[in-house]
Amino acid sequence: MKKTIYKSFIYDFVKFFTLTLFSLSLIVWIIQAVNYLDFVSEDGHSFKVYFLYTFFNIPKIVSKLMMFVFFLSLFYSIVKLEDKNELIIFWINGIKKIEVKRVIIFLSLFFLALQLLLNAYVTPKSQDMARSFIRGSNIDFLPSLIKEKKFIDIVEGLTIFIEEKKTNQKFKNVFLKENVQNSYQIIFAKSGEIKLENNNIFMILNDGKLIDKNQKDQRIISFKETIFNLSKYQTKSITMQKIQEADTLFLHKCTSLIRKNNFELLKKFNEKIGDFNNRIHCKKNMSKRMYEELLKRLVYPFYIPLLSMIAALIILKSKEDKSNNSYRMFLFFVGFVVIVTGEILLRYAGPDLKSNIKFFILPILLFFSFNYFFNIKSTKS
Repeated sequence: MKKTIYKSFIYDFVKFFTLTLFSLSLIVWIIQAVNYLDFVSEDGHSFKVYFLYTFFNIPKIVSKLMMFVFFLSLFYSIVKLEDKNELIIFWINGIKKIEVKRVIIFLSLFFLALQLLLNAYVTPKSQDMARSFIRGSNIDFLPSLIKEKKFIDIVEGLTIFIEEKKTNQKFKNVFLKENVQNSYQIIFAKSGEIKLENNNIFMILNDGKLIDKNQKDQRIISFKETIFNLSKYQTKSITMQKIQEADTLFLHKCTSLIRKNNFELLKKFNEKIGDFNNRIHCKKNMSKRMYEELLKRLVYPFYIPLLSMIAALIILKSKEDKSNNSYRMFLFFVGFVVIVTGEILLRYAGPDLKSNIKFFILPILLFFSFNYFFNIKSTKS
């Protein structure tokens, strides 16, 4: 009978949790997807790149919402049991409050493992994959973004001006300015045409002049036809890997080397990375942000058992008690404050392990304090 009761409780909780997490994640994803439209409208990426980028950001949204949704769902499920007098069935069948608390804690451990998996592997992997689509994009929508009598600078180091646009790929009176370090190149052409070949974008320019200016001199060259390769230019979108996209083992290895002040090994470590796929390098001035990211991935999820302990305190007070509503509101407020406090402490992460010890200790102390309080009160009721 006990197993049936527990299964019913867990089923109701998981159903509400899944529905709530899916709904909130969908809302946040849609809002973010709208914001990411700049990738197409301003940065010139294709809709394929846009959809792939937004899709692979879903795990990030889920991992950010999971802790709050877990607490909300557990809180709601316990309150629902109390309001419908279903908790009485627990007590009638000889189930003690401490036993219910244990089931709630074991349930939280499962979601703790799930949160760790998302934070440590799935989310950074999916975010890095999302960024890879931006790196691999060849700015497919560049021709459609070129407007008449408007300066276009959606790529680094190149400005385009078209006086008249005959078709989507043919233009009249074209102006191009290419900036290269301390020099620049300006091209005027009476006509131009964009052609796509082997996934590369070229602009064929006719009847014009090229002004090549460097530190020493300036050259003016007339031409009948010249081909300008637009594919060599990169989008202004960020292509360098961010810390939140880096592998967890990389962050751990990097912070370990920085903590040991072993600069020789640190140099070799960075040399192995090289410039492969715009990967971030291990630098001492990044240690604070790396510790913050590691705490968020590997330590912050341990606030989940604490939140489950706070929600379990609901069963200590009967719904018949006059102060029950204010008691529930207080517990929900405490749970919310715990989540917010954890987020705030992340922002103040230090550049080493010792300065972050408060982040480790807080959830442990609070968990055992609430657990002790629960055990005392449950034996009296």
